[in-house]
Amino acid sequence: MTKVTYINEMEVIYTNHAISHYLINGGTTYRNRGEVCESIAKFHRGIFTKNNPNTAWNAGSDIESEHAEVKSSEAGLGRGIGGYANNASDKIKAYFREAPVDKKWIWLEWNEKTNEVTEYHMNKSEFGKFIREFTRVHNMSNHKEVCIRFRKSTKKMVKWLERNCA
Repeated sequence: MTKVTYINEMEVIYTNHAISHYLINGGTTYRNRGEVCESIAKFHRGIFTKNNPNTAWNAGSDIESEHAEVKSSEAGLGRGIGGYANNASDKIKAYFREAPVDKKWIWLEWNEKTNEVTEYHMNKSEFGKFIREFTRVHNMSNHKEVCIRFRKSTKKMVKWLERNCA
């Protein structure tokens, strides 16, 4: 695992909007924190787009040029993993079985007060360990399948990431 740290230079405005609280880079569409984190990663790479396409986890990547998926605090692993498998173990196995071989994952920590961003770049093995350590399972709204969601970022999580960096 590698770590990259930088200062976010993309304009982000926090609002009291009911659901999604952020306006980014002069836009008028409200975004949630996960969308902002993905936009920050893209902006830093010079590939910012006003709308981040909702690419399925097994059909592409958030950052295609790097074959990278961007995840952050309380993100979901993905929808439709393993059909209607109803346990975390089967969902995780299906996720890695169907994920492209060259995919990598970026866990993004963003300090809104200082604008400091830390990206933790992981391979399949590292991300698998991270999933098993820092996710929770809950029922999807259709009550037919379970969803795997990352826990909210904590000091324990960041300490684990730091400890596992090369």
